[in-house]
Amino acid sequence: MDFSDIYQRIKFEEYEISEDERAQLTAYLRSAESIFRTESHAGLLVFCYSSEPTSVNVELVRKFLAKQVEDYTRSAAVTGLYRIWKLGETTDVNDLLSFLALSLQESRHDTSVSAIGCAFLLMHRLENRRLSTALMRLLETLHEEVRRENNFAVNLFTYACWSAYDNWAQSNGQRRIHFDMIEEALPIYWDRQKYLLEPIN
Repeated sequence: MDFSDIYQRIKFEEYEISEDERAQLTAYLRSAESIFRTESHAGLLVFCYSSEPTSVNVELVRKFLAKQVEDYTRSAAVTGLYRIWKLGETTDVNDLLSFLALSLQESRHDTSVSAIGCAFLLMHRLENRRLSTALMRLLETLHEEVRRENNFAVNLFTYACWSAYDNWAQSNGQRRIHFDMIEEALPIYWDRQKYLLEPIN
């Protein structure tokens, strides 16, 4: 099966997978080798878009959050669980907090990008101050790394600032914009508290 082709058809053609395709996809995701293969990224997105978040399905996708899973594939599991299925239990928040804490590990770049975006989304949806506090800390840590001329941190910092603005804009009915330059990210950072939850005094 060409998971990437099916994913594009689901996104742009409202395609619904057949029961035979679903059975093949599920069998593939359950296989031992799937956690090491980049094509599992598209497979996971297809699975989450075309399946309900039953306990069995969630358990299958959560398998791909493990440390040994290929980074690009793990990022799709994060997207599937928290953006597509919109899970928000305490365990889900704890998972995102643990991913945010590992954001500076270069080997986890794709996972970090997905986790940051999902954390901002979940923070607003649940009004979760644990996520807000962690995201504030992450923004400040990334900014400090940028000041130290850590090139790896620049793109992550810019993405985190864009995600902070974008999720705030969606939650507050404001105009969405796109940017990917650090010069555009810095004004968001300087006004960062605006894009997070108000702290409890």
